[in-house]
Amino acid sequence: MTIELLILRFQIALDSNILKKSISSFLQKKFKYCLSLFFTLICLTAFPQKQVNRISQQWIQTYHEARLTDRWTALLDGGFRWREGFAESSAYVIRGGIGYALVPNLRISTGLAHLGFYSQEKVVRQEFRPHQEILYKSIVGKVTLNQRIRIEERFFKDKSFPIPSSDLNFNFRFRYQFIVGIPVAKLSENFPDRKLLLNLGNEIFLNAGKQVTTQVFDLNRMLITPTLQWSKALSISLTWNSQFASTPTPGKYIHSNVTWLQVRHNLDFKKTSHP
Repeated sequence: MTIELLILRFQIALDSNILKKSISSFLQKKFKYCLSLFFTLICLTAFPQKQVNRISQQWIQTYHEARLTDRWTALLDGGFRWREGFAESSAYVIRGGIGYALVPNLRISTGLAHLGFYSQEKVVRQEFRPHQEILYKSIVGKVTLNQRIRIEERFFKDKSFPIPSSDLNFNFRFRYQFIVGIPVAKLSENFPDRKLLLNLGNEIFLNAGKQVTTQVFDLNRMLITPTLQWSKALSISLTWNSQFASTPTPGKYIHSNVTWLQVRHNLDFKKTSHP
């Protein structure tokens, strides 16, 4: 076969809708993967030769979603965190919100979180954290792709100061999370939703605001999450979270190996239409 004939066949194929759709789909997938990889590489390469303190953490957290209608969803989660093999209390978090689905795979939401941070088993600092987010879900074959952008307004105060107080600290924080969900195995023929999944992802956190001078980079989480999905309503995950975080001291960082138990419970209260 001559080179001219090969070029002619390629040009004919390029004009076909099938190849155009394939190329477009391929580029979209690669763009999403490259975007996540880009953020990961920033965190892995931007802080070489720095002083890093290594610790372990243990987290437990429950997430609840209640679908109220086809578009509205109530959101609630809460958790507790320890350090060094449950030896020290680290923090607690309680968060609630409401979400609205613009389309089935795109949801916007807003909410409020309250956190407390411990030192020597006493809460020494509190945080009040409103947030807004966009969540986009897509499916490529059997693989699910979840992307989330969240903006947080963080108000900190020493526990000894009442609210309102001029001693409140404030900053914005921007978060981008990318999660790939891979089905590993079906666990029951009678219950098709009962399966084992593997979620892989990354989340980067960036600070902004007048009071942010040295900690524009806040932290990065690399997530590996085996998940037992018992049903559409219940799943249990055990996450390994490799977390790299900045500190108020320039050039000093904390790397945490986090063992993170997550329980997710979904309820559906929406009214079903009858023919």
